[in-house]
Amino acid sequence: MKRQPEEFSRFQETRGCLERLMSDIPFEVVLEVFCSAEPGDLLCLSRTSKHLRAILMSRHFEYIWRAARQNIGLPPPPHDLNEPQFAHLVFDDVYCYICKRKGRGNILWTFRARVCPKCAASALPDYGLPVRYHDRNYTYQQPVEYRYLDILPSEYVQVDQVSPMYWSKRKLVGSYKYARKFETEFKSLRSEVEREEWISQKQKELKANREHAQSCAQWFRSTLGNRSKELDVLRTKRMEDIIARFDAIGWGEEARLMANEYGNRFSTHRFAWQPKKLTDLIWDYIKDELLNLLAIHQADRLRKEEGDFRRKSYAAFSNAYRRIRDTLDLRQPLPAVGDILTYKPIEDIIWFSRLGDNVLTDAYSSSKIFEHLPDIIAEWRSKNTQQLADLLGIGATPSDLHLATSVFKCKADDCDTVLLYPGIFYHDCCLRGDTPNRLRAWKPGDRRAVAPWTTYEIEFNREISRVSKKVVKAFGLDPAATTVQDLYDANPLIECKTCARKDGSRYFTWWPLILSHPPSHTIKIHPSSSAALKSEITLQFPSSDERLSCSHCHSTILKGNMRLHLETTHSIHLVERQNPLVLDLQAIQEHWYFPLLPQYEYRKPVISLFEPGYLKVEASLLHSS
Repeated sequence: MKRQPEEFSRFQETRGCLERLMSDIPFEVVLEVFCSAEPGDLLCLSRTSKHLRAILMSRHFEYIWRAARQNIGLPPPPHDLNEPQFAHLVFDDVYCYICKRKGRGNILWTFRARVCPKCAASALPDYGLPVRYHDRNYTYQQPVEYRYLDILPSEYVQVDQVSPMYWSKRKLVGSYKYARKFETEFKSLRSEVEREEWISQKQKELKANREHAQSCAQWFRSTLGNRSKELDVLRTKRMEDIIARFDAIGWGEEARLMANEYGNRFSTHRFAWQPKKLTDLIWDYIKDELLNLLAIHQADRLRKEEGDFRRKSYAAFSNAYRRIRDTLDLRQPLPAVGDILTYKPIEDIIWFSRLGDNVLTDAYSSSKIFEHLPDIIAEWRSKNTQQLADLLGIGATPSDLHLATSVFKCKADDCDTVLLYPGIFYHDCCLRGDTPNRLRAWKPGDRRAVAPWTTYEIEFNREISRVSKKVVKAFGLDPAATTVQDLYDANPLIECKTCARKDGSRYFTWWPLILSHPPSHTIKIHPSSSAALKSEITLQFPSSDERLSCSHCHSTILKGNMRLHLETTHSIHLVERQNPLVLDLQAIQEHWYFPLLPQYEYRKPVISLFEPGYLKVEASLLHSS
């Protein structure tokens, strides 16, 4: 005799309990117990022994199945199924009726079958069902007398994925099995009256069938929803118990943080999200794996928080410096944002600060920048002005950068901008060099360049410098001593002889717009005594709505509002306003200067009071010039 394994010895006393129950308890009591069960339970009982199967499958005891079905509110079975068959359809979700694979599938109430999504998506007429209901072959095989009448059973089923032929995950299917049966019955009828009565009867049967299927589907959805809610309650309780146990060992807060994240791996873990009670034995089994998951999450979270803190710190110091720079005189070169952020004392403050420090406050970041800004400016100007002067040639000094003949050009792609001192220090192409490793950790998320200022894209332009030298000489100034500001103050009127038109129109422009003009053109400088000509030109070329910088507070003001700003904000009493606006601004030029902010902060640095262009002037004006 084969010996029973030891692991099953503890169940020895419980073997045969159901058999003894049937023999020791009165049969009427057993039937009452069965009537209190559910159809799914009766199915399981009928498969435990031949004796119980004989009882439960007997037509004499069909009332037991009916009572069990009524216990759960399930609609009655259809006319072609008995109670056990109907219970098998509803509760036995072990396999697909077509492919016989295990797994829960769609219940096709109309066809009394369970079909997995894969079989529902691919028509398998050899198995009897399903087939696409609107398939041309399926439709044209039906007798023409009822081909387009609504008598063939059909049903919508869910499929796994959306096919290119369908717009949704539902598909209407039919059955060759029912189609062949209907065709055989129809062809056996000879008289036209019998066939009409048969069609009418099938339409009534289909209507009743659909009503029954709808009631069954509605019951199934409500039951499935209630069961789903019950399982969710059990899963939630298990999750709460797990977090409570983690609280005891100091990991509860991390568990809550991870569980509250969208799509986290903790709340959906196979050990955590189960509709089972958490016992000490289960906890000892699952604790280590869940704890390892929390440890990984904690490391990732701290790393992310540390990176976010660094980025916010960089942003705080960057915004603080921009606010401070707006109050400074930009006619003197100032460091770029990247130069401030890479200055070692500032960089150390950002990187050696920890979460919870007050680095992110505006007051703290501003105070630290104010503390180190004089040293930063002194060190930065000494280094970069010398680098820029080296581009002028051997022996050049930083003082040579102020000269009007020191003209540079940006060689970056699609730029080709002519640059003068000090605007060259605010050109955005000079802020796109190599970013230090630490600064790369900061991703501001916009187009602003944060690299330190560099001369990588800058070169000295000798050809345009000769044009500037020609303007200086023609205006009666010394090229070796005339600065950029001197020409801004003089504001010479320049005419291009090459651009003159045949209709007598002449082309006039101004400093430093002439530097962007073709250097091969012939130009003429009108003397400062030609006030009438300049006035005529300013009348025909009114000033555009650009901005100027106030020399007192360094804020940017619209050209037309500059006089009002000086009088109201700084209490400066000016002479009577001149007309036009350009002449009035020239009269108060000591109170403003052209803004030199980077191009990414304003549309473009303003370098002239009005645009150049063509115009015709009177002969008397030309004679006076």
